[in-house]
Amino acid sequence: MSFPASLKPLARGAYRNMLRSSRITFNGDPERHVQMLSILRQTFSSPTLKPPASGSAELASPSKASFDPIVEQDQIPIEELTKRIEEWNEAAKFLRQNVVQGVQDEDGTWKLRVTEETELGDNASIREPPKLPTTPFPNRNKRRCTD
Repeated sequence: MSFPASLKPLARGAYRNMLRSSRITFNGDPERHVQMLSILRQTFSSPTLKPPASGSAELASPSKASFDPIVEQDQIPIEELTKRIEEWNEAAKFLRQNVVQGVQDEDGTWKLRVTEETELGDNASIREPPKLPTTPFPNRNKRRCTD
């Protein structure tokens, strides 16, 4: 089975998008970057665009992994391949915006490497206290002082 020619540019774009995202995210952490590159090579050399299994030998030793295309007998619909390409583009966006690298200093504080693409929340929902439910009898639980 060969990969459909109409989807090759989309798959190539998703692959490049993941490469850029991993380079930005794992800058300064070569071990994690090499692991990510190994998984990406294995995934995009497969005609199914599925990552290798989590317990596979290829993941344990990326230097010894072979990157030959995996040939499978099953025909995969073009819609399924298009869906997987979109998932890889979403994964690249998530990696770029939501994953940060941190290093712990000697004094126990963490230094995070935040890029200009990292999504920072404003925590507005955390700062506002929850609204208390209103009852038809607001003074029911108050005691009156009788002297």
